[in-house]
Amino acid sequence: MTPIHSARAVRLAGRGFGLREWADEDVPALHALLTEPRVLDRVLDERAPTRDEVHDAVSTWREEAGGEPRPAYRLAAVDGDRLLGLGTLTVESVPHRRGEIGYVVHPDHWGRGLGTGIAGLLLDLAFGPVGLHRVEATTRPDHAASRRVLEKAGMRCEGISRDHLLVRGSWWDSVRYAILATDR
Repeated sequence: MTPIHSARAVRLAGRGFGLREWADEDVPALHALLTEPRVLDRVLDERAPTRDEVHDAVSTWREEAGGEPRPAYRLAAVDGDRLLGLGTLTVESVPHRRGEIGYVVHPDHWGRGLGTGIAGLLLDLAFGPVGLHRVEATTRPDHAASRRVLEKAGMRCEGISRDHLLVRGSWWDSVRYAILATDR
């Protein structure tokens, strides 16, 4: 059994983009991404974050990266210095070697395979250095593009959780996906 361990200063290369740790210089672009109305409509946040809240989040993510074992990998998806989106791998259970991925892509880059690329790199990280056995993801049933991303990344649909999340006063169903290390 491969033990779960922390990967420090993560830098992963994809086709035309990379995933890396966050820097203070990313705060303005991240704030713009997270307050973009088409993005805000798809995320779980109750409201758009302020710039100060984004700055505090980036600081917290860097501190979190020093945990042992590392509880989450929150990474910037970039092309050079340009922020394209973000990807997250959260270790949900160390004893059960289970995690969850998530991603956000700037609408200017929708439909270009970036989401699939981010998901693939997160799965490589999960099943490689982090040593997970199972990785899960959820999306809304009406979010066809996100469902395609997860399926292209090799994840299998495991069903729908009804009224799974209360978001901005409305109950959202979630389509649940998962992949095992042995599936790859």
